[in-house]
Amino acid sequence: MKTRGSFVYPFILLLLMFVGCGEPIAPTPDNYLFSFERDMEDWIANGTDLDNPPVEWSIERSQDIASNGETAVRLYLNNMNDAGKIWIEQPFDVEPDRAYQAHLEYDLASADWGDVNLWTIITGVLPKSPELGLVYQGHTGNNAEPEDGFVWLQKSYNFSVNSGPEGKLYVMIGVWGTWETARTYYLDNVNISLTAR
Repeated sequence: MKTRGSFVYPFILLLLMFVGCGEPIAPTPDNYLFSFERDMEDWIANGTDLDNPPVEWSIERSQDIASNGETAVRLYLNNMNDAGKIWIEQPFDVEPDRAYQAHLEYDLASADWGDVNLWTIITGVLPKSPELGLVYQGHTGNNAEPEDGFVWLQKSYNFSVNSGPEGKLYVMIGVWGTWETARTYYLDNVNISLTAR
């Protein structure tokens, strides 16, 4: 005589096979790629500490050089006040009040050779506007010789961040002028991955 459980047990085994034997399903990351071929792709140019005394700066698309396609973003800062910071930023819509793992990688073209007078890289992912707090990541040195000119560097960073109640994560990429001179950098091939935890 068959019991009720003998009918249910095979069904449970079959169900577990379809749902991965009860293991939790890993969250699917949201991936974004920006190569700036048509426009700034919703990235906003921003800066701070640029007016005492006023300094020249610009952030715009350029076909001077590129690592992916024909266009990159050129960052120019004539940092005569020894304090200027310029960057591009973009908010991404995410779930509010949620923990995220963010992976950010991009190509940076720098002509900064040697070990002294290098500038500082701005790169981060925050739950608030970058104007309220920038994140710094090492220097702009390219480990090349002066005659090599611009060298493309691959930058890669990971962040653990909690979104705020408005459901935004702000990504920033730029430079902080830590030496009184005029310099130009290029950004291209920006890859962003945001994974809810």
